[in-house]
Amino acid sequence: LASTPKMPAFFTGDRVSDYYLALAQPLLLLLLLLVLAVRVPALLRSAGGADRAPMALRAVNVVGAALLFAGTVAELVLDPEQDRMDVPPGYSQGAVHGLYLACGSCGAAAWACVLGLALFEARCGRNAGRSTRLWLMLSALLACLRFASDVERLATGSAPLDGVARARLGVFAVSAVVGLVALCQPDSPSDAAYAQPAAPSPSAGPASPGRGSGHGARLLPPAEEAAPAEGAEGKRNKEATASFWSRFTFSWLSGILWLGSRRALEQSDLFSLQTADATAHTSAEMAAAWRWEQRRRPGRGVFLRAFHRAYGPYFWTTGLFQVANTSLMFANPLLINTLVRYLSGEQPLSPTAAVVCALGMFVANSAKSLALGQYFFRGFRLGLRAKSAIGQLVFAKALTLAHEERSRFGTGAIVSYMQIDASKMGDALPYLHLLWSGPVTLIIATVMLCNFLGVAGLAGIFIMVFSMPLNTQLSRKMGAFTRRTMALRDRRVKFTSELLQGVRLLKLFAWEPSLLEQLGERRTAELKQVRNNLLLGGVMGFFFTAIPLFVTLATFLVYSALGNKLTAATAFTSLSLFQIIRFPLLVVPMMITRVIDLSVVNGRLSRFLNAKGREAVELDGGGDGDSVVGGDAPISLEGHFLSRLPAAAGAPAIELHGAAFRWPETAVESDKGKKKKRRKRSRLFGHGAHHSAESVRSALAEQGSRAEEAARPPTLSALDLSLSRGSLTIVLGPVGSGKTSMLLALLGDMPRLKGRAVLRGEVVYCAQEPWIQNMTLKDNVLFGKPFDARLYEEVLGACALAADLEQLPAGDRTEIGERGINLSGGQKARIALARACYTAGCCPSPTVLLDDVLAAVDAEVGAQLMRECVCGLLSTWGCTVLLATHHAHHAHAAGHVVRLAPDGTIARQGPPSSFADLSQAPSPAITRRAEMEAAAAGGGGGGGGAPKPAGRAKPEAGG
Repeated sequence: LASTPKMPAFFTGDRVSDYYLALAQPLLLLLLLLVLAVRVPALLRSAGGADRAPMALRAVNVVGAALLFAGTVAELVLDPEQDRMDVPPGYSQGAVHGLYLACGSCGAAAWACVLGLALFEARCGRNAGRSTRLWLMLSALLACLRFASDVERLATGSAPLDGVARARLGVFAVSAVVGLVALCQPDSPSDAAYAQPAAPSPSAGPASPGRGSGHGARLLPPAEEAAPAEGAEGKRNKEATASFWSRFTFSWLSGILWLGSRRALEQSDLFSLQTADATAHTSAEMAAAWRWEQRRRPGRGVFLRAFHRAYGPYFWTTGLFQVANTSLMFANPLLINTLVRYLSGEQPLSPTAAVVCALGMFVANSAKSLALGQYFFRGFRLGLRAKSAIGQLVFAKALTLAHEERSRFGTGAIVSYMQIDASKMGDALPYLHLLWSGPVTLIIATVMLCNFLGVAGLAGIFIMVFSMPLNTQLSRKMGAFTRRTMALRDRRVKFTSELLQGVRLLKLFAWEPSLLEQLGERRTAELKQVRNNLLLGGVMGFFFTAIPLFVTLATFLVYSALGNKLTAATAFTSLSLFQIIRFPLLVVPMMITRVIDLSVVNGRLSRFLNAKGREAVELDGGGDGDSVVGGDAPISLEGHFLSRLPAAAGAPAIELHGAAFRWPETAVESDKGKKKKRRKRSRLFGHGAHHSAESVRSALAEQGSRAEEAARPPTLSALDLSLSRGSLTIVLGPVGSGKTSMLLALLGDMPRLKGRAVLRGEVVYCAQEPWIQNMTLKDNVLFGKPFDARLYEEVLGACALAADLEQLPAGDRTEIGERGINLSGGQKARIALARACYTAGCCPSPTVLLDDVLAAVDAEVGAQLMRECVCGLLSTWGCTVLLATHHAHHAHAAGHVVRLAPDGTIARQGPPSSFADLSQAPSPAITRRAEMEAAAAGGGGGGGGAPKPAGRAKPEAGG
């Protein structure tokens, strides 16, 4: 066969040659071996799964594979000579028949493998895998081609209807049924396909009685008592188990669409998210990709490169549907040309071939629509994943930004990154594949036009090439307008955010007219730029809409002027090709805009994500799984260290050794200083100074700025402090001495100058200014944590909120206005404290930082909070509490007191008895603490005060 002069013709009459149908058998066997290499390990991994597919579907697979194996073997046994098959001209009959026999044996071996795989899938309780079903559908398509050959032989009488023919027809019938079943067979059900509520981390899980050394251990309620978060449950998404037919036709949505046509849909009617679409999954993928990018290029990471690492495979897989769509797009012009020439008598064609061409147009257009639908569905799904992932990534970065960087970017820009930039990224993704498919379509269509019209087709090409310089100029202008619009939008959003934050002062001082005028000026400037964008976009849209018309007109005029006769076949084919050219020319301006937006978004997000973060080092991994230092290991290095693991019993939970901190210069002051220096340099050296001299001056100015920054005194200095786990420490000091700054320094918000700061355990922080969300009181307290009725009641009682709930119209279901507008200052402070206590109740031995939570309440309520909450609930749970306050009369409730000097140093620290200027009369809080310690030592209940929290372990003596 290798010495034959040429390959045989693909068609024999109106059917495919038997030679190529036989050669497809060993190719199918090779493809099946690849399927087995992928499918068998997957079955071994899921053999013990709880979800099992229906038995009927597995039985169909087994019976169908067995019948096809038997039918293929019967063909080989009944016709060993293969003498009814085609013998191509110039080929040896014996060699060709031997080839047919070998290929038939490969087909029988393939069906034997399919039978074994079907039996193994049935044993594992799984439906046929996607790769297996694709193979079965491909084999059914091959059987259809063989069936067409057999029908033609029987119709022409070249082959009798004997046992071999019946066996071949039986194989076709069974193969067609198996292929249809594979097309409509659903995927195997699996819990892994659905997004589950996030399980609590080991550090945040319930603490058992024997956990740790027993110091501060407590019993959380069993799992069945903890209600899941609202909205965590939902209907299983039918797409996860949808068949190929259901996926391509979107029939898995039929149920919910039918229900929506009958009544308004509710939350419970909607499907739950699949795991791949859940925000937790997409954000984790994006965060891992960005960490990889930062390791490769520290401080110079490119956002789009990290995004491609996270979602590149899905993006390029989606592009395969665009490949299919682009390929099928050119089937119509070819088939139209063939049919029109056949109808006009220019091309002889059999009626069967004409019908096949007509059916081919239907099949090609149907397949093109299905491919295009899948392409856009996957594209918009990827866009939604990108929006959620980018929003989470930016938010996570905003929480870890260094103070000076946070001041530089501002809240308005960060919100813009999370909303506008993420939306632009998500909106551009569905159309990005048009960047390559558009030019490819234009090139192929132009070549086909030249083939049909000759030189006249070059007229259209000339017009398209002539339009490219104008297209480039318009694109550059659009890019400039987009950058200006984004800058003006950030400026307006930042100003609006500042207005909303200070709306109370704005109302009190009646500044509305002047500030509204400033806001209007910013909005007017932004709208002017948006108007320019829209006008330019309209010009580009008109320009590219008119190009296909100019191309058609010029091409037909030149074709007729050259003396050619414009026939129906030529006209219809050319119009079809012009229609194909029209689409890529229409999307060119849109794609240019999208690419420009992407380049701007990439620069903005890369600059933000590369910004300097806090210097705090997580001792137990920081999300990468690599522990820097053991969580309980002593630290001797300088730096800021955090650990989510609680400190060992008796070990320090908070450490400060020779630490000094300083607030950086604000961005406004820094900008003013730089402007003054620039004006001074301009007066001294003039505007025409040499470039090198200007560089030297810039370097000297930067060096001077650093020297001035280093000369500024620290906000806090010479801090030496060691607080053991489970202790209560109160920080005192005059106004402006740095009590709040000390807590923020521990959290990492204030830059460290020198020394060491260590914070162990889950950190719970309650700020001096309460932060209230626009939701119910209950949701403000829970803050996304699972609801525990017993813990919730204890927290409300300890935070003196029971009486407030009786006064509120709907109790804890009362909707709280924006920033707690319908609450008093004391109520907001106690709700914020309750949130901190509830969070502390869900963590093992947390570290609780309280910033003057008693400032907004009266003396009686403050004493109750100290007695029932700080010295009661938190002390019982073994929490390490650091309370900053100016109420010195509560100092005797603490085991350790720290007094700050006005210059930010520790003036004195020690037990309350060592401070002579503190009141010697014990406060109600210390009385309550003594009663609890006595009750714990004697095993009895404490007298007076609120009852001891039930179900919690007793604190150790001295805790």
